[in-house]
Amino acid sequence: MSAFLGINGQLFGWSESTWLWLDQFGILLGDITLIIGVLGGIWAFAQRDRIRRWLRLNRFPLSGRETDPDETWDALIFTVSRDEIPQWVIDCKQPRAIGLLATEESHADAETVANRARAADVTVIGPRRIDDPDDPAEAREETTRLIQRLRGMGHPRVGVDITGGKTPMSIGAFIAAQEQGCDSLYVSSRYDRKLKRPDTGTARIRRIARAPVRDTGAA
Repeated sequence: MSAFLGINGQLFGWSESTWLWLDQFGILLGDITLIIGVLGGIWAFAQRDRIRRWLRLNRFPLSGRETDPDETWDALIFTVSRDEIPQWVIDCKQPRAIGLLATEESHADAETVANRARAADVTVIGPRRIDDPDDPAEAREETTRLIQRLRGMGHPRVGVDITGGKTPMSIGAFIAAQEQGCDSLYVSSRYDRKLKRPDTGTARIRRIARAPVRDTGAA
């Protein structure tokens, strides 16, 4: 130990005033840490319901399972690449309303879906155009607007089918579904190379994540 003492008898030869300053700094740092911890605890208590909802939204139950054939949604939102799969889903699930997200390339297919849905007396919102399909944030924002619009029209149970569209576009729609508490869906099917289109005879609707049960506030 004596090897670390300076000629002034202080550790490392530092002055007594330096050690006093370090001691005071340590006390101050401890006080700041305590205050931050207390304030963080108060904030967490005040926001406990919001934190609980966030934790529920970030669980992914029933990932990949096929949906019940009898299960339906008030409204469905589709990221569109081609028209066959959305039309098949609409025929199977018969929602009261749909929302469509399309790119410039898929806009004509989305219009085909919209026209056939209207002919079946289904309310149609869109197609909303995604200008940059490589930007998941744009798809997230547009999907969120569609979900909120459909719910505002009296369709509380909304499903989001992310089968179509580019991968970043589907990711953005999935994130919006999670944040808004909606089921997210995916249609798996074989591809008919001769007809150059999905084989809807092999199509299956799979749930990626189920909407969390809404907290009613009951004890």
